[in-house]
Amino acid sequence: MPRSRGTALAAAAVALAVAGTACSGGAAERAATAERMLTLAVAADVSSWDPAVGAGGNSLGYLQAVYSSLTTLNADFSVSPGVATTWAYDQPKTTLTMTIRDGLTFSDGTPLDAAAVKANLDRGLSTPGATQSALAGIASVEATGPAELMVKLKKPDPGLLYQLSMVPGMIASPKAFATLKTNPVGSGPYVLDLNASTRGTSYTFTRNPKYSLPATFGFDKLVMKALPDTNAMANAALSGQVDAGGVPMASLPQVQGAGLEHRKMPGLIMGMWIVDRAGKLAPPLAKLKVRQAVNHGLDAEGILKAVDKGNGDRRTQMFAAGTPAYVAALNSRYPYDPAKAKRLLAEAGYPDGFELTLPSENTYVPALYPIVAQQLGQIGIKVKYKPVSSNLITQQYLAGTYPAFMYTYTATENWLDASLFLAKGGVFNPFHVEDPVVAKLMDRIAVAEEAERGKLFQELNTYVVEQAWFAPLYAATNLMVWKKDKVRIDAAADQIFVFLRDYHPVG
Repeated sequence: MPRSRGTALAAAAVALAVAGTACSGGAAERAATAERMLTLAVAADVSSWDPAVGAGGNSLGYLQAVYSSLTTLNADFSVSPGVATTWAYDQPKTTLTMTIRDGLTFSDGTPLDAAAVKANLDRGLSTPGATQSALAGIASVEATGPAELMVKLKKPDPGLLYQLSMVPGMIASPKAFATLKTNPVGSGPYVLDLNASTRGTSYTFTRNPKYSLPATFGFDKLVMKALPDTNAMANAALSGQVDAGGVPMASLPQVQGAGLEHRKMPGLIMGMWIVDRAGKLAPPLAKLKVRQAVNHGLDAEGILKAVDKGNGDRRTQMFAAGTPAYVAALNSRYPYDPAKAKRLLAEAGYPDGFELTLPSENTYVPALYPIVAQQLGQIGIKVKYKPVSSNLITQQYLAGTYPAFMYTYTATENWLDASLFLAKGGVFNPFHVEDPVVAKLMDRIAVAEEAERGKLFQELNTYVVEQAWFAPLYAATNLMVWKKDKVRIDAAADQIFVFLRDYHPVG
């Protein structure tokens, strides 16, 4: 059961721990000490310092320490100004005009103007990788003046401003394009100190003296330690080697005993993806009542206790809590009810059930598979597992090889998620099933004003839950810990990411 977009379960709170471009604190806040240093644990090494390559997941934190992005992501997935101060769409929403902040400079001294932004977007569009995919809706980019940019789109893309707050919108110095892979040159709050860094282990950043965005940062030095092993992350936090990081929920007693501050944060959504909605490989799955029977036949609360020791929240929807599409009331739509599941199967024409072939793998929560087989077997669905090698999981799951599979997903921005797993051409819709209701709603969302999108997203979410295209079980809980005598973290209750701007010095 692979983890979507490389986010580690036990460390998801740190996977994007520095996914921001602003932080409070300034000269007055730093007056008490000559130098304030923040040491963060990150769940993986940085894969590349080049934004055009499209490094995401854990690498996002590293990159946003050194680069500024065109827009800034907020806790609720809305966006605020960044390198771009203002923007506007034309009426068809196929032309985006942006104003670039005046006076910005890269750390190498070259100016960050509209021409530099165009060079970055053009390079992202021409470089194979995740950034190219994220910007694929762009037809052309033109610098219409020193501080004016015109982006022509192939069709309306409500998720573009979100993408421009992430890696695809990070702006690097065109002068340094050839060496960005190992030596980042941006306009962010920090610069990488290569001499004080050890590849694969620890990276040290110092203040960028040319940083001139309005936001200020309270720490003079930043150290990020790559700790891919969850036990190592827990030990580093408990022993004081890092100031903040994500640890397994099982470490909570030790965290409390060590006097560390902590908070629980929503993480990956666990559940079954019923992708063969037209019944190409498994004809029964084309029936609505069969898909609903699957939802009623899985004991989400029981699985949560057995697999994640109760550390999570019941979910029946694929969109993230705190986003416009989220409807809390939907989480009670499919209570565990084996008797009802059996009735639904009978009403769908399968009173004796049917056989369903699903993939299994042994690298992530292997105990889940026999539980699912047992519970579905009790309602008449006889699960037959076919083992899949870990290196072939994504390839086979997204190639239409199986009618359904167990999966974990990091829900983020609503349009991006809907485009990935609901749209006909979505990567996570491997059978490319098209639903007229979904298509119509997404067409309306694409051209709707921002104030209208929330209601339409909720309508879309409600429809998808009712159609039972997925059988989500729960959203896992992540544990974020930090030294309360050194760091203060401010984050909203439903906030999935802890941004660098949320870290404040104490004292």
